[in-house]
Amino acid sequence: MPTTNTKTFTARDRILTAMRRGMPDRVPVMPDISNMVPARLTGKPFWDIYFHNDPPLDEAYLSAVDYFGIDGWYIYDNATMFEQPAWCQKIVEQNEEELKVERWIETPFGRLSEMTGYPVADPPWPIEGMIKDIATDFPKLQWYMQQRSYESLFKSRGKIGDRGIFGVAIETFMGFWVWARNGGSMQAILDFSEAPDLMRQVHEFYLSFARDAAQQIIVQRPDEILLAGSSSSLSLSSPKIYKQFDLPVIKAVSAACKEAGVICHQHTCGRSRLIVEINYAETDVNVMEPLERPPGGDVDIAEVKRRFGDKFCLKGNVNTFETMLTGSTQDVESEAKACIAAAAAGGGFILSTGDQCGRDTPDENIYTLVEVAKTYGRYDKREQ
Repeated sequence: MPTTNTKTFTARDRILTAMRRGMPDRVPVMPDISNMVPARLTGKPFWDIYFHNDPPLDEAYLSAVDYFGIDGWYIYDNATMFEQPAWCQKIVEQNEEELKVERWIETPFGRLSEMTGYPVADPPWPIEGMIKDIATDFPKLQWYMQQRSYESLFKSRGKIGDRGIFGVAIETFMGFWVWARNGGSMQAILDFSEAPDLMRQVHEFYLSFARDAAQQIIVQRPDEILLAGSSSSLSLSSPKIYKQFDLPVIKAVSAACKEAGVICHQHTCGRSRLIVEINYAETDVNVMEPLERPPGGDVDIAEVKRRFGDKFCLKGNVNTFETMLTGSTQDVESEAKACIAAAAAGGGFILSTGDQCGRDTPDENIYTLVEVAKTYGRYDKREQ
């Protein structure tokens, strides 16, 4: 049963207590500002952060944690996308708006390459993905992903300290395939009908990879494993694809986490209401987020709390574009209070945003979200 603890909480304690469906000193507040807002706060061209690592994105984020006073969420180590050995790269074109960068790694099966754009004021985007032809290029990626040592994923775990939690990400299957595939999400979806035999082979490899990665990561005892599943959203994919390709990976990783006592946390934005229900019945996931409401998603957080709050910690779901980006501070306050009223009772709730906050989200709106959590989001009030 959820319990209230009267000890003094660090941000890390607060988050972990809520993720285990308990009641800390107050509702944790973890707006998703992992990319654009921290980059904007540096005042530098975005390619300085994303390409030149000046400063690295994780350090820009930690500065934003301190700036806004939020409960921190360090998620900059991704086992699927981890670059070991390091890629070669060179700038092939540059103007005032964007850098175009060729990136490559040599493998026993030939060169694996991609082209990435680094805009001056936006995150990087794939110009050309690494898997152009599945039969030719996938063996290269398969070899590359088998070279890494997971211990080095943890070299930065001390950066967050007690300001928040340290997580290591593993992509869901669709997260992995959209990241790798030339043509992005459109081609990734087409592959299931155009190359079904090859996709079964890709899935077999990735399921084995994710299972092995989870086991090796758990040995290092992160605070959580994050299942990064933006591309598994039913705004993009389908229930059939989710059940056949994503769900086996999620079941394997979450089962390993449960056995080891490590939190398993899934991010799937957009339309995710059915995913919450499927995961409730068939997985050992502990935390579901960001539970995006209409129009971007299809989640009623009060209904999800009522039906699935006995298993999941719920994290969300203040709208990022109607409220955080273009709304007033009064709009933010009202929606944040509504989320707390709907989902905080009994514990197991983290106040957050319905997805990544846009670059130009006003600072005062983020400050307001934090203030609501620190004042209105107290469990002594919610229990009355």
